[in-house]
Amino acid sequence: MSAPGRPQVLYLTTVDRQTGTAGLSRETRIVVGVLARDFDLSLAIAGPIDHQGLQQLRDHFSSVRAAGGFPASSADQPAAVGLRGLAKAWLGTDIVNARLQAAIERRAEGFDVVVIDELLATPYLPARQDCPVYYLAHRCESQAQLGNWWQWLKQREQRALAHCEKGVLQSVSAVFAKPEVAGELLAQGLPLSQLNPSFGQFRPEIALGEPTNWGDTHQRVGYAGYLGDDRNLASLEWLLREVWTPGQRTLAETELHLVGTAPPSPLRELAAANNNVYLHSGGRQQLRHLGCRAVIEPLMFEQHVDTKLVNAMSHGLPVITTQEGVRRAHAELGEGVLATAGPEQMSMTVHQLMNDESLWRLHAGAAIRTAALQLADFEVAHDLRRAVLRVSEEGVSR
Repeated sequence: MSAPGRPQVLYLTTVDRQTGTAGLSRETRIVVGVLARDFDLSLAIAGPIDHQGLQQLRDHFSSVRAAGGFPASSADQPAAVGLRGLAKAWLGTDIVNARLQAAIERRAEGFDVVVIDELLATPYLPARQDCPVYYLAHRCESQAQLGNWWQWLKQREQRALAHCEKGVLQSVSAVFAKPEVAGELLAQGLPLSQLNPSFGQFRPEIALGEPTNWGDTHQRVGYAGYLGDDRNLASLEWLLREVWTPGQRTLAETELHLVGTAPPSPLRELAAANNNVYLHSGGRQQLRHLGCRAVIEPLMFEQHVDTKLVNAMSHGLPVITTQEGVRRAHAELGEGVLATAGPEQMSMTVHQLMNDESLWRLHAGAAIRTAALQLADFEVAHDLRRAVLRVSEEGVSR
């Protein structure tokens, strides 16, 4: 166990040669982005990646150390039989890079947690682990659909792969997966006890909403969040002081509804200074009940901005934020988020969405599509994040 401070996480993954950006798949970038906010990640990447790709990852995720792309050597060995067909199809080679293995082993004792996020990364697991090992299953490899790369693997190799995958799943401390993937793993014999206890228990307040019709909304913009968080409050105070109060000529016909429990007195006073600002207790579902036409997330000071924006998009409404917030995001947000350059542009954007149905439809549709693609991945990433935090807290208590 490392010294007290930010937990040290060894993150084992592979290059995504098919659809990856900066060498990693969309799902992996989501998880790395979530974990990098709270932990120091050492990212070990199997497969072909060059120095430029590694540097892009270091620049994009400021607290990440990235290693990979080592040249071949005489110490390299073939992957286990069950992984060879998959490795050739996915990485272009079935050779395990000995230099990457050695680089991992040199630092193995300094990690608090090991995360394996691809089955093909398992050969790089340190020989000795005195810490929890978590497996993040983006898919059940042995049940991958026919007609894709699986058609190139022979039946014998398929059985060997299934045996290898099952052995890995049963050997780790816990498995994290989206519900549909977890169901396939359970069908393959994974014990329920190996799944993280909160598997499938997605917070009901973060469920994907039904598509919203323009006619069901009013000239109202909403915010839902935890009002006991200092960063959330600072962003809301900025919104009221810098955007809402100065922009009253533009926003006179628009209501701002802030939803959260126990608003502190400074926020209540700021809200009371405006005739069209309302405070509500309750959960995020209140925004739909109130008939809000858009969601606003200033994100001037918060962390985990990706998660907040994806959660906001899950309402199926356009989301308005700041360019400052978007600059700290790692996720692919598309047109589901409108990023404004300053207070005046933010008030004008709110006004446009309140009155332009075609613009509203464009960004509401983009929001629900983007959230549907990413919401479950963010939930799994935060499930894993909470598990790593528990390990860190237990280590400090000892």
